[in-house]
Amino acid sequence: MNGRPAKWSTVCAALLSAAALLSAAPASADPTDDAFVAALAKEGIVITDRNATIAMAHTVCAGLDKTNKSAVLAMKLMRDTDLSLKQSSYFIGVSISAYCPQYIGLTDNSANWLYPGPVYVK
Repeated sequence: MNGRPAKWSTVCAALLSAAALLSAAPASADPTDDAFVAALAKEGIVITDRNATIAMAHTVCAGLDKTNKSAVLAMKLMRDTDLSLKQSSYFIGVSISAYCPQYIGLTDNSANWLYPGPVYVK
């Protein structure tokens, strides 16, 4: 058989792999993530790694779950990134609006003026 069956199976495997890659459905975007990233971009916050930025927003919510104040979280974010205090405070507000809206109106007042969207009154 001169090694032809092995060569044929290798070619078939390569073709099937290529077909699988070409026919794979594109990953669907999450509308919440898209809105979050768009809000940051609108404020001029440059995002170099979308997934890391979204993960950081979830870390903000985890910090609020641990009863950290939004001002403390903004200062930590400023320390860990190249964001200004205003940008990091805005990031906190957008994170809350997108991923943990249960904290809207329940955080300390130091960053309330930076929340995007409608004004929430207790």
